[in-house]
Amino acid sequence: MKQFIYNFNVNILRRIIHSKLFILWVITLVVIVISLAITLLLISNSKKTVVVEAPPVLPQTANTTDELPPSLQVKIFLFDPTLSELIAVYVELRLYSDPTERLKQIITALVNDTRPNYRNPIPGGTKINRVYIDNQKTAYLDFSHHLADGQIGGTTAEVITVSSILNTVFEAFPEEIRHVQILIDGEEVEKLGGHLDISNPLRF
Repeated sequence: MKQFIYNFNVNILRRIIHSKLFILWVITLVVIVISLAITLLLISNSKKTVVVEAPPVLPQTANTTDELPPSLQVKIFLFDPTLSELIAVYVELRLYSDPTERLKQIITALVNDTRPNYRNPIPGGTKINRVYIDNQKTAYLDFSHHLADGQIGGTTAEVITVSSILNTVFEAFPEEIRHVQILIDGEEVEKLGGHLDISNPLRF
């Protein structure tokens, strides 16, 4: 009888152990399957290509600053050897709206003009370094040293040179400019070529 009871208890114990092992094995298997599924899902998502949609292209508006200014006829003053006086002649320029830029364009056109039958009163090699218009409507014209070094003919030649510059400026800027200060390489000078006083702002 005792042997039977012992065997019975052992069998029950074995069943319990086997039952727990079976449940543990099932749980372990489930965990492994879930972990594998999560891993595969993460790998799959990492391989997906993310497509970023480009923003819509907005219509471009015209940039007025890039547009060429209109072409205009501008007067510059050259010396006519036949008449022995300064004569207004026309040059065609695309002038900017900014007065300082326009002034530089016009003075540059005067300096560089080499048309036949006229003599340019600005000595050869002269460059316009910089221009500036202050709040008092005084225009500062900074020429290279050639304007002074190239003067020949005494006071008369210097007067013709300065008159050519002043006439050209005041013709183009009757309201915007009242006086003109001539500079040589950024400096005020007393005489242009040794005769004509240009130490102060000039006006007719």
